[in-house]
Amino acid sequence: MNISRLAGLQITALLIFAILVGRLYQLQLVEAQAEQFRYTTAVRVMRYLPMRPLRGEVFASDGKTLLAQTVPIYTVAVRPADLPADPVARAQVFAHLSQTIGITSTLIVSPAAALDRDPVLRSDLSQGLGAEAVARAQRVEPPLTASFAVTPDRRAALDEFATRYHRLVQIEASPEALDDAPAPGPSPLTVTLTISPASALQFNLALREDLTGAVGEQAVTALGSPVSWLRIEASPSSTLHALRLSTAYSDVLTLENPVAAMVERANIPGYQTLTIREDIPHTVALALIENAAALPGVVIEQDYRRRYPLSAETPSLSYILGYIGRVNQCELVRQNPARSWMSGLLDSIGNSIECGIIQKQINPYELGLPRYLPDDRIGKFGVEASYEEELRGQLGMQEVLVDALGRPVRPPQTIKAPRDGHNLVLTIDAQLQRQTEMILRNWIDESERRRQTMPDRFAYKRNYDPIRSGVAIVVEVKTGRILAMVNWPAYDNNIWDPARSAELQEFFFPSDPEKQKELARLSLQTNRAISGQYPPGSALKQFDAAIALQRGVITEHTTIRDPGRLLVEDQYVPGVVYQYVNASSRDNGKIDVRQALKVSSNIFFMSVAGGNRENVINLKPEEQIIEKGLGISALAEGLGWFGFGEPTGVRLRGEEAGRVPTPAWKQRVLRSAWTTGDTYNAAIGQGNLEVTPLQLVMASAAIANDGLLYRPQIVRAITDSSGNIIREIQPELIRRVPIDPKYLQVVREGMRLSVTEGPNIAARDQCSGLSIAGKTGTAEFGPLMTIPAPDGRGTREVRQSHAWFVGFAPYDNPEIEVLVLVEGAGDMNDGSATIAVPAVTQIMQAYFGITPPDPLPRGCQQDMPPLPPRFSAPSATPVTGPQPNGQRR
Repeated sequence: MNISRLAGLQITALLIFAILVGRLYQLQLVEAQAEQFRYTTAVRVMRYLPMRPLRGEVFASDGKTLLAQTVPIYTVAVRPADLPADPVARAQVFAHLSQTIGITSTLIVSPAAALDRDPVLRSDLSQGLGAEAVARAQRVEPPLTASFAVTPDRRAALDEFATRYHRLVQIEASPEALDDAPAPGPSPLTVTLTISPASALQFNLALREDLTGAVGEQAVTALGSPVSWLRIEASPSSTLHALRLSTAYSDVLTLENPVAAMVERANIPGYQTLTIREDIPHTVALALIENAAALPGVVIEQDYRRRYPLSAETPSLSYILGYIGRVNQCELVRQNPARSWMSGLLDSIGNSIECGIIQKQINPYELGLPRYLPDDRIGKFGVEASYEEELRGQLGMQEVLVDALGRPVRPPQTIKAPRDGHNLVLTIDAQLQRQTEMILRNWIDESERRRQTMPDRFAYKRNYDPIRSGVAIVVEVKTGRILAMVNWPAYDNNIWDPARSAELQEFFFPSDPEKQKELARLSLQTNRAISGQYPPGSALKQFDAAIALQRGVITEHTTIRDPGRLLVEDQYVPGVVYQYVNASSRDNGKIDVRQALKVSSNIFFMSVAGGNRENVINLKPEEQIIEKGLGISALAEGLGWFGFGEPTGVRLRGEEAGRVPTPAWKQRVLRSAWTTGDTYNAAIGQGNLEVTPLQLVMASAAIANDGLLYRPQIVRAITDSSGNIIREIQPELIRRVPIDPKYLQVVREGMRLSVTEGPNIAARDQCSGLSIAGKTGTAEFGPLMTIPAPDGRGTREVRQSHAWFVGFAPYDNPEIEVLVLVEGAGDMNDGSATIAVPAVTQIMQAYFGITPPDPLPRGCQQDMPPLPPRFSAPSATPVTGPQPNGQRR
């Protein structure tokens, strides 16, 4: 029984083997049947091609002024499967295409001597390509390379030869046996000799004689002489002449067409298209479409380029709008969903080294085309990046029936039309943005002028870093909408156009080391408004006051002694005394919270935050009325109510959170204990406390708005291509700050006093035509500088400082909150009051349409730069082209 079973298995195996052999014979050897099967409809398959959407556009708040425009362009592409099979006809198509779109070809003359030997050839080339092109022919002479064996007795001579002619000769030698039999003594060398140019061996007799002495006459004779050739550029207009000449003189002429080379190198299915040139002129696209019958395989596809119409005149828009660029591998992995958790995991792990941790979306229903293709474009910065989903649109799909060779059987058919991206209507007022930019730039220039012309007693300030940068922001108090946001210095984001790649390279990566250093200092690719983190200085005191009132540390009538400085003895080292001072040494006497905001008293708010009793040695016992103050924990918590220490949530990429330091943070990061001095510094916006300009203006708007903290909003509405509103974005209230509105009113009154009675004279009603309230800030930063003391005794240390002012108007019914920061201008003749305050004032005048008094009344800040005029922004202008005949990419 076992034998019969074994025999049955053997028969079955032999039968299966015979069937497989027969099938293999049928497919591989029976040619007629194989060819017949190849072209039957049974093997025709459906392939799918993407159709790219047009990107949505971006408008200013009026819904008409274009800020980011999608300009339709036309791309020349080739579908390899539709090209003629005949090489001559195919070359004719390539030549016609090169001539039409302006691609230069190259005619190779080989050997080069043929041009001298054949006067008819030279004459034909001169007539067809032009005598100048022939005269500019480039001779290409390949190096002479040969390998041969060198016996040990010739090694020294060979080394001497290589040393003598090192400019012309390269020799690489490696010891190896010449045959399999072992040979006694040193093993011979296999030498690779390279002489460049090769003609040196022919014309340099000394070199030839020395080489003969080194390796022998037979080896030199065997080297021979390589053939050189000529490269003649054939201009686009002469491409067809070059093709005819290469056909007539096929033994010595070869035409190298870049289009043919691109098609030959392309590793794509024949039914797909290969891009040859983007953004061709409208007339050229029409000409190619009209001559499509004579150019089989040439396809005109519709695409777009991005243009930012106002960015050249208002470069600060670039930081709001951003730019687009080619999608990279990490973005492809992040944006294209996986169909299963396993494929998503493998995708994430496979790209983790280059891309870090990737949160991969899983969508089992995402079939067909991916969301992004390898050569797609994607938003890289600004709203182009943060609203990528809305702006991009969705890919469409065409199906094409192809045969077994990948050749289309019928024209592509659209099965899913692409959905163009939606448009954005920003909250940005284009006219106000431009005026705000010009105002900020004027005051930055004024600050730098003051730095350069400081009198001799302040000569050390001339050594400060040049003043080049700043921020200005305008927001609606009752909505959180950003009306203007200026980051300076700025650049024109049109520079990211691929056609300007050389200019982009030089702009961001200059060859001049000094330019590189200045570029690094200015950080042109950083949006300071949301990513810059700065000490706010005294601009923080409005929040100290509100928190202290709410916590009951003080009342609106509490008075605190301000002698101009606090002397605090070190709690661990007796005899060591620290001094904490006001901006000036003036004794302010006893002041309440409103007066403290008016004169910007450091001592008042240090006492409120950290107490004025423990270890304070320059106050009488009856003046030491604040035992502990708020303490850093309560201060940090209160600042958190206003959004400090966390991102505002504005929908722009790259926002930073700032920093509210705590004892735990200091212990973890600085490895040291918290002190009362740390609390004092935090209370006046110094030390390790940092905010972003956007955080500060939004928090200040909450003071003006009875504690309503809004999320900053940059987009007002999303519309379709016809302007119909798809979604209107409503103001988003983050929280109501847990502070009694009556305390916020006290703070506002103190901020109003800083304008009406304090040093901020440029904002006074009679000078500005407005009722403004606000708070200045002078915040030290950077390295310490040691300078002589004013009295000539010893030295003192100083730092450069920033100039801040943040304020609102009108005072009785706040409408806008405006912030200005000028970096490095804080001690340019009280830069906060005489630079930041007038800058904010002029921005408010621009918003409300107020013309300042002319001349300004006595007591107002004089010699102010003129208020920039409003301008007329261009509206949307549709761009049309041969769309009905163009094919979507």
